[in-house]
Amino acid sequence: MSLSLKDLEEGRRIAALVVRHCGEKYFPLFDRFDQEVRKRRSAADRIEAALSRPVADPDRGRPHP
Repeated sequence: MSLSLKDLEEGRRIAALVVRHCGEKYFPLFDRFDQEVRKRRSAADRIEAALSRPVADPDRGRPHP
């Protein structure tokens, strides 16, 4: 089962609360959630960046709008 980014962000928030209230020994749990959230955000940002760049028209030598 795949978790959505929203689910992972909520898990990260809960894990942060656990660390705050129960101690640093639970930090690896938070860290795992945090890494996965960053990875997914980075992938989405990279895809968006690639799709938002103008594409050069080989016939005209200038970018498409």
